[in-house]
Amino acid sequence: MPSFCRSLVAASLLLAAAFPATLHAAPRTFDGLILPYREVVVSTPVQGQIDTILVKEGDAVTAGQTLAQLTSRLESLEMLRAKVVMAKKEFDNKGSKSLFEEKIISEDEALNRRSEAEISRLQHDVAVELVAQRTIKAPADGLVVEKLRETGETVTATQPLFRLVDITQVFAQIFIRAEDLSLVEVGKTLSVRVPVLGADAVFSGTVDFIDPRVDAASGLLRVKVLIPNPAARLKAGLRAEVSL
Repeated sequence: MPSFCRSLVAASLLLAAAFPATLHAAPRTFDGLILPYREVVVSTPVQGQIDTILVKEGDAVTAGQTLAQLTSRLESLEMLRAKVVMAKKEFDNKGSKSLFEEKIISEDEALNRRSEAEISRLQHDVAVELVAQRTIKAPADGLVVEKLRETGETVTATQPLFRLVDITQVFAQIFIRAEDLSLVEVGKTLSVRVPVLGADAVFSGTVDFIDPRVDAASGLLRVKVLIPNPAARLKAGLRAEVSL
């Protein structure tokens, strides 16, 4: 071997011994998309007319907060009627216990009054639930990004009224080939860069989900990286670059 070649080989071996990390493959970058942690379409379970809307687009809401109210006068009156009937039936049932013990009424009559009291209680519970269904509440914390109806409009059951998103944390979704599965595992910390936010817009996330299905046509599968986003700097729809 010429002396020049021997020198190159020796130099290469020395470099490999001194800097073994340089022999490793450089991190690979996968293009992806920022997705909201949760997106919810809020619908009405019953038909009715919108009486009031209590939020607007851009409002932050918490789970259980009232978003809108449908007209409920008839349902409220029915609830009051059911409450009166229930009170009367329960009073009769209490009186029948004493009458039965004193042998004034038969066991069948006492049983009928107790059954009537229980039925009236159930009817009252149904009336209360019908009133409650006309109050539209947020199913989860989030931000109102769409208000799809206005006060005075009549809506049908399951018709969407609002769209909420939660971006207190977000997903960076990428697609990788099955051959690259060895590069990811649930819980692994990855670096995510969002170019549109600037050169310093690099975030740390953890692999939250690896799709167990590989698309037969493309040979790709989904990976979702969960990223904390308390300042809401990351917006759904932004392009992201995930380094593996």
